Amino acid sequence: MENTLEPVIDGATAERVLLDADLSQLSPAQRVSYYLKVCELLGLNPLTRPFEYIVLNGKLTLYARREATEQLRKLHHVSLTIAARELVEETYLVTARAVLPDGRTDESIGAKSIANLKGEARANAMMTAETKSKRRVTLSICGLGMLDETEVADIPAAAQIPPPAPLPKPRPDPDPPPPPAAAGEWVRVLEVREAPTRNPKVTMYRVTLSSGEEVTTIKTGLAGRAKRAREAQTPVIAMTEKSKFGIELVGLVTNEPPTADEIPF
Repeated sequence: MENTLEPVIDGATAERVLLDADLSQLSPAQRVSYYLKVCELLGLNPLTRPFEYIVLNGKLTLYARREATEQLRKLHHVSLTIAARELVEETYLVTARAVLPDGRTDESIGAKSIANLKGEARANAMMTAETKSKRRVTLSICGLGMLDETEVADIPAAAQIPPPAPLPKPRPDPDPPPPPAAAGEWVRVLEVREAPTRNPKVTMYRVTLSSGEEVTTIKTGLAGRAKRAREAQTPVIAMTEKSKFGIELVGLVTNEPPTADEIPF
């Protein structure tokens, strides 16, 4: 299976996904493709589930699990040391320092409140602070600005409310009636039909315009110009007037010069 992100439907969806980090606008198949592509670009094994989805402030996004940070440390040869441990107002702080083989360094702090905690609960909170500092500095030095699962655990439940489901888009009318053409509006000729009249020497031509209007003429020159405009898909301006036979075509503006039949002298 090719790991390509399926095209998003419109520009607004693309903006929310790429700029707003909201994956909820993607279909399930698109989210899988996106997940696999992120793993591929980072060199992570997707079968180990290095990332998980979380709804944060109404947006669906990815956060890094332990498997992601451990694979990143191995892949980039990240060395970790604990630079400091301190207790500040019943909050245990651990500073982790990361070093890359090229000498670049980074530091991050992991913090955990240990107020009113004793025994094993206090020890677990202190270990969580150390783990958080190590994972945060790993993501930072590898250039990933995403949450770690130890941070996700501290996010209030109110911030993890799923976004409302998008309302279904109204289905457009498959064949909406075209609006009438305004005076001087460019339209296209859709059809030119011949109709007999009581006078065998006179032919009525019915011209259908893209505005939905049907006009008539007995002038062969106008009818011929309309036919040529329909064949070439050339825009026209139809000049009409009301008569006892309906709406009569009295002129047709195109880029084509008039024929001899259309010149009134």
